[in-house]
Amino acid sequence: MKLIVVGAIALAVGAGAGIYGYTRVVPLPNDAIARGEAFEGDKDWFFQHASEVYPTRTVARSEVSQPMQVVAGQLDGFTFEYDGSTRTLADMYTDMETSGLIILHRGRIVHESYGRGANAGTRFTTFSLVKSMTSTLVGFTLFDGLIDSVDDPLTKYLPELAGTAYDGVSIKQALQMSSGVLYDPELFQGNMADTVKFMTDSIVTGNQPAFDIAMTFPRANAPGTDFNYNTAESQILIELVRRVTKRTAAEYLEEKVWRPLGMEHDGAWIIDSPRASGAEIGGAFFNAALRDWARFGQFIEQDGQWNGEQLLPADWVARATVSDASHLMPGQVHPNPNRGYAWHWWTYGDGTFTASGANGQTIYIDDANDIVVARASAWPQGYVMAYDQETFAMYKALAVWLAVSDQAVEGEEAPE
Repeated sequence: MKLIVVGAIALAVGAGAGIYGYTRVVPLPNDAIARGEAFEGDKDWFFQHASEVYPTRTVARSEVSQPMQVVAGQLDGFTFEYDGSTRTLADMYTDMETSGLIILHRGRIVHESYGRGANAGTRFTTFSLVKSMTSTLVGFTLFDGLIDSVDDPLTKYLPELAGTAYDGVSIKQALQMSSGVLYDPELFQGNMADTVKFMTDSIVTGNQPAFDIAMTFPRANAPGTDFNYNTAESQILIELVRRVTKRTAAEYLEEKVWRPLGMEHDGAWIIDSPRASGAEIGGAFFNAALRDWARFGQFIEQDGQWNGEQLLPADWVARATVSDASHLMPGQVHPNPNRGYAWHWWTYGDGTFTASGANGQTIYIDDANDIVVARASAWPQGYVMAYDQETFAMYKALAVWLAVSDQAVEGEEAPE
């Protein structure tokens, strides 16, 4: 829940402040008012246009995109049961404020639909869903030999963390949100002062670089002993990526993911300053078309392989998507007892896992059944337990339906 709430508060901070205090020059007063109104107004509009509100850095697609294969009819008639009633995928648009839904099976699109003003070209923003992309970029730095091990201390690559609460914290512990750094300790009671400070001082007003703020929080526990959801922690990790690659995170994502995977649209990563020195926000505010979210999910489902080439370390996905410590297990980190935590990915007890953000953004991966689901939504609250439970019911029914469908197709193709 902390993941979802943090993202929601990032939105609320912008709405409450309405003081986006910079553009390329000193902004006009009506610019600040317009930005405030965007946050306070229609959620569907905001989630589809956030990259027009803040300064961004482009993540360019390749000159030749690789459209995904579409298979029609495989989900015709699909329904699922939840709370004593029969639901359809179309119901998600009215019942759960969904604005885009793509389902991949065996790497092919078996369902794609949009609503609430969105279409295939809409560049949806992400809140905490982008944390899983940040984690993946760390994996690329390992593959490229730019870091030696996730067990290395962060100070090995970010020496200015010496003497801060991150002194003695490993890369892996930060990936697991287990640094021991104190951040919104009363989040569940509605005290979100740290998130308010982090978001307001960085992307809302541009008063301080996000990394400078992220390393100021104090220590609460020994590293590796306690889960504490911390959006600033993701900023530490994206700075690690920027530092060791000597490139912006957007450039590295473009080189390692966007172009090799043949994304269909440019992405846009919101930065903490419109100046050349502006840093990408590691825990929120990446913007991309839904098909490209889904393609990223398929890349992870394929263990970091694409077109027969291993782009990530061979064991990265297996390690990054499994809860491997007692304090990270399902029931320990989230009000949904099915959820655990791994390396900036949420895990489920059945072996599936998800990238997840506030108000219903999802990239869900069921490796055993070769299913990837990408969904953009504008839930009325950052986290809605009933929506989460209904969504999980849909996932489980989807796996059963597609397994039966596969058997039917294989039976038709079998020789006499």
